[in-house]
Parts: sequence; structure tokens; C-alpha cells
Amino acid sequence: MPDHGAIYFFVINIGHGTEGTMETITSMLVKILDDLQAVGGVELCAIVSKQGLLMVSREASQELDSEAFAALTATLFMSAESTTMRLSGQKPKSIIVETKDKQLIIYEAGPNALIVVFVGNEGYIGLILNELKKASEKVRNIL
Repeated sequence: MPDHGAIYFFVINIGHGTEGTMETITSMLVKILDDLQAVGGVELCAIVSKQGLLMVSREASQELDSEAFAALTATLFMSAESTTMRLSGQKPKSIIVETKDKQLIIYEAGPNALIVVFVGNEGYIGLILNELKKASEKVRNIL
């Protein structure tokens, strides 16, 4: 898929709908990401399927490959899910990976979707986690 900016959309199976419905779903998902980016410090945010397919994304930097990011984060989440199920019989709601100057947060948004954010040092993690919780409910209701 060519890179024409910060918005991507992968076809979501929503059953019997029209093209107008698909566009409405896309715009609702993009609005959710816009709200997440407004928190500040978010370098990339995306909604991806648990199979690793990119639905929509917003990125502050063109250096990041959103499609690879989607696939890798879905793989990470599914590995963590497998591990926690074996250890505790429970699925994770979120995963946070910290590096020296960045944080990757993967938040479950229903049975088939994840919200992923990549946050720099200037991001307010507590506020972002709170917004992710709200955003996951919105995504769950849309999809």
C-alpha cells in the first residue's frame, strides 16, 4: 500500500453494509485516533486486527512503517495472551513495553481488534492509559 500520509484503512468485515457505512466506520475510527493523539506525546497510534492487519493509523513521523508495526504488535499481543493464559488462565487487557526513551502500549479493543500507541518521553502515560480505556470501548461498540 503506498504511503500517502498518516491514514490507512484495511477492509473490515462488517457483514451486509454499504460503501457509505464503511466510510462512516473509517471516519469514526480515525476520530478515535485523533482524540488519542490530542493527548500529546503519541508518535504513532493505530487500530489493528488481532491477525496483524492495519485498519487505521495516525503517525507523527513518516519514519515508522505502520503496516509492519501493526503485524509485529499483534504478534506481541498474541504471544503475551498465550503466556498469560498458561500462567493464570486470564487474557491481558494491555501490554506495555518500555525502552530507554519510548513506550509501546497495546490495548485490547474487543475480540478482534487492538489499539496500539507508541509514546515518546514527553507523553503522559497515565492520561494515555485512561484515554486508551475509553477508546477501546468506542472501538468495541463500532466493530
